[in-house]
Amino acid sequence: MMTARQTSSHFPRAITGMAAEQPPARIVIFIGAPGSGKGTQSSLLSSRYDIPCISTGMILRDEAKKNTPVGFRLRQTMASGALVDDQTVCDAVVSRIRDSYEQGKASLILDGFPRTVSQAKRLNDELKALGIPGPLVIHLDVPDHVLLQRLARRRQCATCGAVYNLASKTSKNGARCQFDGGALVERDDDSEGVVARRLTSYRRETLPVIEYFRKNDSANGIYRRIDGNLEATAIASEVCDLMRFADTAMAA
Repeated sequence: MMTARQTSSHFPRAITGMAAEQPPARIVIFIGAPGSGKGTQSSLLSSRYDIPCISTGMILRDEAKKNTPVGFRLRQTMASGALVDDQTVCDAVVSRIRDSYEQGKASLILDGFPRTVSQAKRLNDELKALGIPGPLVIHLDVPDHVLLQRLARRRQCATCGAVYNLASKTSKNGARCQFDGGALVERDDDSEGVVARRLTSYRRETLPVIEYFRKNDSANGIYRRIDGNLEATAIASEVCDLMRFADTAMAA
């Protein structure tokens, strides 16, 4: 596994080439447990189609700089150290989608949103108001035992942040980064206790969102499950097929 900065040059050109036929405008959401490969697939899709991949944190920071009611609320919340409330998060994301739409860029990959069913419903309402199709929700489904193995073997370069899996041959220098020779260390959020808590949180908070999209497929967007235990390039090929043919497949 590799970070967004390192991913694109390490997959076949057929997956990452910039000359790909542009798919229909779509908000894309990757959903999956920690270690399911959401970051890798977001980076590959973004590189292939030149679609911005926007994290919720990035949206909140950008919105906080604006002289708007939402920006003012965010500055107050961030200054106090409190968690950003659900309504403010939704307002910030919706503002970013509207800005992109007005600039003629209706396609976005949303990283970390929606996290709750109420956020998913608000997203659908706003997309309908803008005349944008419901999101393409790609569920990367990976068994728990595989997730635990992946996270236990994941290491990150202490210098540049590139991410590796010790079970693969991504590093030719043993415990050193192949890009800058930095030491590969375990991420704080990959320790056994933290991983267990993250998976528990995922089941509690995210599974209801998956169920919402799955049960309301076609009414509120397009839900598709992909076997996240496949090789990254195989998953990327399926994702690209979905981008091109999801509407046709839904109608079939």
